[in-house]
Amino acid sequence: MHFSLFSLLFAAPCTLGLARPLFSSTIPTVHLPDSNVSFKGTASNLTESFLNIRFGEDTSGSNRFAHPKPYNYPSGSVVNATQSGAACPQQKDPIADFPIFDNVTSISEDCLTLRVDRPLNTSPSARLPVLVWIYGGGDTIGQIYDSAYDPSLLVYGAAQKDVPIIYVAMNYRLGIFGFASSSALNESDSLNAGLLDQRLALWWVQENIAAFGGDPDQVTIFGESDGATGVGLQLTAYGGKVPKAAPTPTPGTTTNTSGQHTATLTNLVNCTASSSREELECLRRLPMKTLLNTAYSYEISLNSMGGMGVFIPTAPSSFIPDAPSQLLRTGQFARNIDLISGWCENDGAFFTSKTLNSSSDIAAFLQDSYPNLSNATITKALDLYPVSDFSPDPSANISAHYFRASQMHRDFDFTCPSLLTIQTNVFESSGMTYYGVPHFSDIMYLFNSVTGGLFKDISTASDRKLASEMGASWASFAYYGNPSRARGSVKGWEQAYAVNTSSTTPELQVLGGPKMRFTGSGKEAAYGEDLVKRCAFWNDPVVASQLGV
Repeated sequence: MHFSLFSLLFAAPCTLGLARPLFSSTIPTVHLPDSNVSFKGTASNLTESFLNIRFGEDTSGSNRFAHPKPYNYPSGSVVNATQSGAACPQQKDPIADFPIFDNVTSISEDCLTLRVDRPLNTSPSARLPVLVWIYGGGDTIGQIYDSAYDPSLLVYGAAQKDVPIIYVAMNYRLGIFGFASSSALNESDSLNAGLLDQRLALWWVQENIAAFGGDPDQVTIFGESDGATGVGLQLTAYGGKVPKAAPTPTPGTTTNTSGQHTATLTNLVNCTASSSREELECLRRLPMKTLLNTAYSYEISLNSMGGMGVFIPTAPSSFIPDAPSQLLRTGQFARNIDLISGWCENDGAFFTSKTLNSSSDIAAFLQDSYPNLSNATITKALDLYPVSDFSPDPSANISAHYFRASQMHRDFDFTCPSLLTIQTNVFESSGMTYYGVPHFSDIMYLFNSVTGGLFKDISTASDRKLASEMGASWASFAYYGNPSRARGSVKGWEQAYAVNTSSTTPELQVLGGPKMRFTGSGKEAAYGEDLVKRCAFWNDPVVASQLGV
């Protein structure tokens, strides 16, 4: 299996100037012989798609917050897989100043569905590599049917470059519905339900993708933002072991903020009781919209940016038996896999207040965002990022301290975990002005939105070229474990660390922009930052513990 971990995913697919798909009257059909179930999909001039395939049971009622249960279609079913399904419970558009996502028009707790997209006329015996996408959104928003994640051009472009792939994406539970935490949920092994949903979908792929022409032995999972976190946590799931019955650990303080927030929300909806089990039953009886709306009001009171990141994965749990950083340090993760990990140049910009004007402002911002950071840690961080390394943007009335804090956030949230995870490659996309290359900006390249939507009138020839090369590189990685082998891919992309090396300085692959090149070991200064020194600080076990990772 291959893993593509992104703090943000930046690359994309397809031939230059390719038009969006036109739909055909042809009806592709897939039959699952073991279960005697058939799916009827849709075909365009580019791809075949099978939508709204159920992999998990309805998660309402007694299944709310619970470990997901596989859904089995009745034998003999002929499933209409031509229409998109409901998203998991979330607000329609919680981030007004970030108009990338579509407004969600339909939500339901019966949302555990997936989609499969493949090249035209794919044979069941094709055994093509499989790319499985996990969307991001702060564990708060996201759905597989968002137009930002339309895989048509990714799939078509890969086929045109002789590396055809099968694309799969799954819905998973979000917010309080996916990441509630309590002792009762721990006792029933139901912590981190959203991650368990992802895992169930991956099992579905193993059992069924061959009928669609995919190879279950050649699966690459990839994601952006919290979807990338999901990829990383699938990598370390169960400490890298096959799950089996075992006592569930008691959640500690590592990343159990969701437990505190669940307790507060339980009180807000008047479900406080004498036992955790009684509280859980009360929460399960609430109407979905009552719980959703109360949770959202609470979330935005803590985080005005759409309430993101309030309900997050809990550790320790059976799925995450220790802090993820500790699992990586101690070798408790899946082995014998290929990985790519990266980030956008200004990944932290979206998460940083533009009103920061001094070191004391940054210190307060860090303390407010991460209450467990010690004064000594904050002081050291300020020393590692001297304001003299950054320039203000007078035209936007933004101080150098904003860019200073933004880079800190990028490093401890995206860059340094990526390096800790796989000792890996670094990515930099070309992108927007003002924010530089912010969070999510790479998605337009991965799914080729550079030629349509919000970016139709601003994309350049270099944007389209990067999109084309990256699509080929991702398909090449899925095929060969090497992103440079396919025709039309980025060439000369080497491993971050040579085999048997003792070096702690990675080779850096920069994609897009004026610095697009491969930089050799020890040349991170040419990239404009001392990554090794800063990441050694953020990845230190004491500091990582204070950050909750």
